[in-house]
Amino acid sequence: MNRKRISCICLAALVVMVFLVGCSGKGAADSESTPTETITEETTQRETVAVQTEEETLQVMVGEEGPGAMESSESQEPDKKAEAFAEKIQEAVSDRNLDTLADLLFYPCVFITGDQEKIILEKRDDLTKQNPDMVFGDDLMVAVANVDTGMLEISPAGIVLGEGESRIIYQVKTDGTMGITEIKE
Repeated sequence: MNRKRISCICLAALVVMVFLVGCSGKGAADSESTPTETITEETTQRETVAVQTEEETLQVMVGEEGPGAMESSESQEPDKKAEAFAEKIQEAVSDRNLDTLADLLFYPCVFITGDQEKIILEKRDDLTKQNPDMVFGDDLMVAVANVDTGMLEISPAGIVLGEGESRIIYQVKTDGTMGITEIKE
């Protein structure tokens, strides 16, 4: 519910921004054009985005360029894959399943224990032989479970699941494959 309200507020702000940018770009020479003509011209360069809330559907005209512009469905695809991968990680952690987690790693992977011991996991067995209590400590379990996978940010450093000391970091390679590169209990 709260996420939907934030989306509506963001969309409302975006509508105001689009309106202001559209109005500020028109000079005295364009004063003869009617608002309908202006909208028609701008509509050819924009796409309609619909957001469904519990109460209503909002449609917003969004420009193809500039800050706040929506990405095309092709460029959003990596975000959806990153979200799905994060959900797989959350499931493996919540199930305390070392085998499933091991399948999600890029090797070598860094594992930092609760005692700050750094272990380099060179192969799958290096993780599956670990004590599950050491890998799935309470702090890591809570940190990963509390991540909203819909709000992930992809950066060159990776995608971080968790806040503070306990976290899992995974990378998206240029070929689109994803894997965990660091686990910190």
